Amino acid sequence: MAYAANASANDMHWKHKHFNNLLVEARGELDQNKRKEMYREMQQIVRDEGGGVIPMIVNMVDAASKKVKLDKPAGNQELDGLRICGRWWFES
Repeated sequence: MAYAANASANDMHWKHKHFNNLLVEARGELDQNKRKEMYREMQQIVRDEGGGVIPMIVNMVDAASKKVKLDKPAGNQELDGLRICGRWWFES
């Protein structure tokens, strides 16, 4: 819904004709397997051609690897005070 060309949540103003056609068609598709395949294709289109960058989708991040490095994490909010992308790194 957020990636539909006319969606108010489409903050990237991303428009993809085939994606939008699939979206309309999938919403009316009664065959569950066919609908599932259509949504799979839409997910691939967004993954490969979409404009969003989503570094992670989780409620809480806990690191348990020697490769993940950080300084002193903020204990006042999830994701290191919502600064995880700027304060954590991978060490190779």
